[in-house]
Amino acid sequence: MRVQPYRFASLDSAGVPHGVTRRDASLPADGAIGWNVGVDVARRNRVVWWRRLGLPLAFSVFARQVHGAAISVVTAADRGRGACVPETALPDTDALVTTEPGVPVVVQCADCVPLLLYAADLPAVGAVHAGWRGTTLLVALRTIDLLVRQFGASPVALRVAIGPSIGPCCYEVGDDVVERWRHAVGTIGERAIVRRNGRMHFDLWEANRMLVLEAGVPPHNIELAGRCTRCRPREWFSYRADGPRTGMQAAVIALPPERSETEYR
Repeated sequence: MRVQPYRFASLDSAGVPHGVTRRDASLPADGAIGWNVGVDVARRNRVVWWRRLGLPLAFSVFARQVHGAAISVVTAADRGRGACVPETALPDTDALVTTEPGVPVVVQCADCVPLLLYAADLPAVGAVHAGWRGTTLLVALRTIDLLVRQFGASPVALRVAIGPSIGPCCYEVGDDVVERWRHAVGTIGERAIVRRNGRMHFDLWEANRMLVLEAGVPPHNIELAGRCTRCRPREWFSYRADGPRTGMQAAVIALPPERSETEYR
């Protein structure tokens, strides 16, 4: 039985095309989609996964992620950037938003948090890559703020899905990470710091949930996958589990296309 992408109930119920790829032992490099496993291998795996997602790889937009907080607004002119050729990816970007139907936006992760956003009132979608650096730079909050300020989205209508990533059970961090988080959000940030056996763990799930709530999104509009990539190495790629040579999974979201599938595949 082939492995299917992970999907969120809240986005499924809204009819939003989306999904998160996984490990699949039947595919080369376990189905990894990052260029670090080799361009040919990654491209072949992307073709397979995008077929399972039911989305057009040729129209999908990838970024060169740098663990920052830069956001790119994707238009029809960007279709296909980074999808099949590494050099064409959007430069130095960790969040992508679009109001363009049928143009999937993508982030890649291997422990970092992927967030998928759906603004039904515009409509618009977004994908955010938030590791500890992006989280302490408030990338999720900044992305929602852009949707509100630039496009007029209502935060109360926004749906946010927080995808599989390293959990508070496994994400031990040093004082520098904790201090940067405290500096970014103040004492309220203590809710995302877990002390266990004399060591500190950073709860990226709670930290990003806090940022989304701060942006005005209601709690019932936030869905948390709650899957720790480090705890589930057979299902997900994990930097902490496998080291820097690990593969990556993709989190993908799109507005439904205005044209038929046969027209844009």
